[in-house]
Parts: sequence; C-alpha cells; structure tokens
Amino acid sequence: MEKVKSALKPFYTLFLILILGSIFSALGRLSAIENRRTPIKIEYGKIAQTGTVIGGLEANSSQNVTVPELNSGGGVIGSAGSKKYYFPWCGTVKRIKPENQVQFASIEAARAAGYLPGGNCKGLE
Repeated sequence: MEKVKSALKPFYTLFLILILGSIFSALGRLSAIENRRTPIKIEYGKIAQTGTVIGGLEANSSQNVTVPELNSGGGVIGSAGSKKYYFPWCGTVKRIKPENQVQFASIEAARAAGYLPGGNCKGLE
C-alpha cells in the first residue's frame, strides 16, 4: 500500500496544479467578459423653454394641443369606494373599476362632494 501511495504522490501535485490552473483561467475569462460590456451613457439634450415650445405650437395652427390644468379647472376621476380623486393620467385610475369611477368637472367639485386627493398622484394637494 505504501508503494502505491508513493507512486501516486507526483500525480496529486499534478492534479492540484491542473485544478488551480483551470480556476484561475475561468476567473480571467470572467474579468474579460466584464470589461467587454459597453457602459450606459446618459446624455441630456438641450432643454427647451416653455415659451419656445408654446410659440412653436402657435405657429402651427393645424395642431390641436390640450394642456391639462393641474390645480383648478381640469377634470378629475374619483373612486366611489375610497372617496379619493385622481387626475385621469394617474396610474391609480387604471385600477379603479369603471363602475366605481366618478367623473368630476374640477377639483373643487370633487372636494364639494366630500372626496379627498389621492396621495400617490403627483400634483394633487
């Protein structure tokens, strides 16, 4: 038995060298893959001023653009179950069943009916 162990001892060293070599080779390939990824670039273009955009729209009278009023005259949608109101473009409106939606002409009308502003809809006070 001792003869067999002493005969295999050089192979243990060779086996250990092969295992370590394959591990380090794999790590080197992983780092090469990581370096090949293209970074994400975030670029900001010129920010147009509101007056420039509106002036450009007025020049093209064939375009009909409606701008919703945020704090007063714009229509809102209320939820009959929660007594909260939201702007029509808020994501919460999609989750209200159509039969539970209450249409209001303005925020003032919704408040007069006892509805409160929805907390997750930006711009509501």
